[in-house]
Amino acid sequence: MATSTNFVSPTEIDYSGPSWNNSNEYPSLTSNEFAYDQHQLDVILAHIKESLTGLFELPESEQVTRLQAICEMEEQATILISNMRTFASCLSCVDGTNKEAHAAEMKLSDLAGQLEALVKPVDVFLMTAPESLLEKYFAHAHVKPTEFSLRYRRTKSDQLLTDAEEALIARLKSNGPLAFGAMYEQIASTTRCHFEDPATGKFREVGLAEAAGLLRSNDEKTRRNAWHAIQQGWRANEVAASTVLNALAGWRLELAAQRSKAAGREIHFLDQSLHEARISRATLDAMMSAVGSQKDVGRRALRALAKNQGKAKLDPWDLLAPAKTDAHDSRLTFEKGLGLISEAFDEVHPDLRDFVSTMKKNRWIEGRQLPNKRPGAFQTEYAKSNSPRVYQTYMGSLDDVRTLAHELGHAYHSWVMRDLPFPAKMYPMTLAETASIFGETAFADHLVAKAGNNRQAAIEITYQNAESAAAYLINIPARFEFETKFYERRKQGYVSADELGELMNDAWSSWYGDTLTQNDKLFWMTKAHFSIAEVSFYNYPYTFGALFALGIYALKAERGPEFWPAYNALLRDTGRMTAEDLAMKHLGVDLTKPEFWLKSIAILDAQISAFENY
Repeated sequence: MATSTNFVSPTEIDYSGPSWNNSNEYPSLTSNEFAYDQHQLDVILAHIKESLTGLFELPESEQVTRLQAICEMEEQATILISNMRTFASCLSCVDGTNKEAHAAEMKLSDLAGQLEALVKPVDVFLMTAPESLLEKYFAHAHVKPTEFSLRYRRTKSDQLLTDAEEALIARLKSNGPLAFGAMYEQIASTTRCHFEDPATGKFREVGLAEAAGLLRSNDEKTRRNAWHAIQQGWRANEVAASTVLNALAGWRLELAAQRSKAAGREIHFLDQSLHEARISRATLDAMMSAVGSQKDVGRRALRALAKNQGKAKLDPWDLLAPAKTDAHDSRLTFEKGLGLISEAFDEVHPDLRDFVSTMKKNRWIEGRQLPNKRPGAFQTEYAKSNSPRVYQTYMGSLDDVRTLAHELGHAYHSWVMRDLPFPAKMYPMTLAETASIFGETAFADHLVAKAGNNRQAAIEITYQNAESAAAYLINIPARFEFETKFYERRKQGYVSADELGELMNDAWSSWYGDTLTQNDKLFWMTKAHFSIAEVSFYNYPYTFGALFALGIYALKAERGPEFWPAYNALLRDTGRMTAEDLAMKHLGVDLTKPEFWLKSIAILDAQISAFENY
């Protein structure tokens, strides 16, 4: 049954999304089930410790057998830690004041560090072991799925420090970068903003997640007041936020310096990020060169957005604004929004539609509006049950629906890999965006086609396309430029909040040009991506993923019935190949050349032109 996109105006309609169900994993943090997994983890860690005793003095045949057993136990422990950590995180992100959940997260982070430190001597040994031993090691069925990852990491074997130093680094993580990352999340979850409601003229206290949602309001005064409230809320935390950024960058730079000494060559601060992204510097340079040569495409999008808003230039609070249309209120209830996504996914393949039904039926989607909820949207997964979860604050905007389509794409990526061995499912960020961008593109195309003669609906969805193009071609490259220059500056010493603001201002000027009335100098702290502990340079993979996914999406019509199985095969390979090898195997393209990236940018260019024509 078709889902209407007509707006609904009654003021009492609840636009909030549903609550998710995590009780099938654990009833609570104090449940017997959670305690049992904690006990099992303790037992496994003890067995690993016992198995390490005398390991490197054993004859090779016995050594290989024990190494294989340790590999299996490490995977079991990793799955348990991941599962419990996901549960604790699901509790804390909906309520930043949940002290028990935060304590559990920190304890599990510490246990993850202990596990990493415990097996570090094994990892170092395998990274430098002779090929003859590796062949015997990989002969075990349970170990074989780890081959790609280990061989890929062996390309960095010359950077290894001593066993003791590598173990120390692993142990210190929970009290170093992970603690600072948790500090940022705590600030983001508990900071309150004083928002002036234009409807009443009165101030009310809101969380950062709710304030961020108001940036998507149809009413400019609401957006402006929300933007200023967010700025004021974060400004009170600028010392803490700058400390987080400096600590994370300082940790990574010092680690690169020590590894440079071991390798006898310079290890650039981007090297670890590129390694984790499974791309080469040549690929990153080719993409950024292509994007840099097409700055005006993104700026055209911004100028078209400003024209729709009735402005010569956008204000910073307009960057997430919905399109101006004749409709008074175009918000969609969660049911209607999810129904539209289901329709769009069905046009790609019934399997994708059925997956949406599974997510809804199992209550694997969190969309409530809550006072202490963490800002943003993400997809996560329970490693034991191989079941995904989607998180956002749903407030009824079309952009909220598009975000939901994006996160459901992520979830499908996990779902289609659910039967693979755990090590084969560890795909990098660059490839993680493949299914999500594919999902939101399918949703947008569906709405454009569905709009028909409905000019207002067509304006709204093509406006979003232009908004996304500006993000991928302008905003994210500006983030990359800021981070690069920040790391260069950080080599010289601590970078103050004011200096961070100037670096951000310069990056925005470089990319946005004259399309804005003012730059967002505080973006370095209002955007959570800069303060994620586990991953450095978290931003460029989004542009990579968008352009990569668009290149894949363009093949949908070209390949017909052959596309769907090929698409699933590509997704299933994302955890066991580099991005370059994946692209060559499934697409026959060379990512180290600008041509592929320019073709994808041309798709965005066409989307912008379609909006300009309205």
